[in-house]
Amino acid sequence: MGWRLFTLLLSPFFFSRNRDDARRFMKHLSPDLGVELPERSYGADCRLYVPENPKNKFINIYETLFDEFVVAHVLGWWGKAVMIRNQALLWVLSIGFELMELTFRHMLPNFNECWWDSIILDILICNWFGIWAGMHTVRYFDGKTYEWVGLSRQPSIMGKVKRSLSQFTPAQWDKDQWQPFMGPLRFIQVLFLCVVFMMVELNTFFLKFCLWIPPRNPLVVYRLILWWLIAIPTIREYNSYLQDSKPVKKVGAFCWLSVAICIVELLICMKFGHGLFHDPMPTWLIIFWRSAGIAFVIFLLAWSWRNHQKFRRKNL
Repeated sequence: MGWRLFTLLLSPFFFSRNRDDARRFMKHLSPDLGVELPERSYGADCRLYVPENPKNKFINIYETLFDEFVVAHVLGWWGKAVMIRNQALLWVLSIGFELMELTFRHMLPNFNECWWDSIILDILICNWFGIWAGMHTVRYFDGKTYEWVGLSRQPSIMGKVKRSLSQFTPAQWDKDQWQPFMGPLRFIQVLFLCVVFMMVELNTFFLKFCLWIPPRNPLVVYRLILWWLIAIPTIREYNSYLQDSKPVKKVGAFCWLSVAICIVELLICMKFGHGLFHDPMPTWLIIFWRSAGIAFVIFLLAWSWRNHQKFRRKNL
């Protein structure tokens, strides 16, 4: 809870600054910041085979495979699997974020990826391996019991070390049941989780772009680790809220603080990003998302009407 409050209090500090002041302030956190970053696009040359390159004919594949984002993808999806613990929902998030990259690639150059990078390397290899490893981690610890004996009562030094490290692990590792197709309301509630999840990830890239933070800077890693520690109890609390069958229930403090931090980060991105993005969204993309929105509303209305008719027939 302390980390959430600290992050929530720190975010308005950045929001109260202008973009140039915020960039100058970042130099106090890391001396190599405050310098404009060169634009980097992964989709400039999508050829698998480059015959004119004298050193490596497969230079595009080589540079993509040994990019820092490959390791980040695997570790990131391992962490998401440990948090969400539901393989179907993880795949929805995986494909959903690739759609977000496609949607915002006219704004962020590093979202402009080749088709084989996005579909094969990201979704089918890196994301799959991270999800697979994370779900195996959850299955390994599923059902295990823990003896929460105090640190001073541990008989050996190794016992004290293991007890200290276990303090930072979840109390329970059982898999979460989200059941998004239980009804329209549950579907919206699970969709809200996905939207917040992708919003947190998009904030990472927009904050890096607006504040001139390179991907390899430790601050990026620190923020992601902090969000991971915040999200573990938050998602657990939200899942417990959805599974609670009480007629009157409320969302816990962890959820409210996490959503508040996410919204403040989004406002910072909107404020600092004003005037930075000049390319308009492609027309076909606007048509796609409008059509998807209309289809989603029709789907929910039809689903709600069908459930209402079933309920009426049962009461006759």
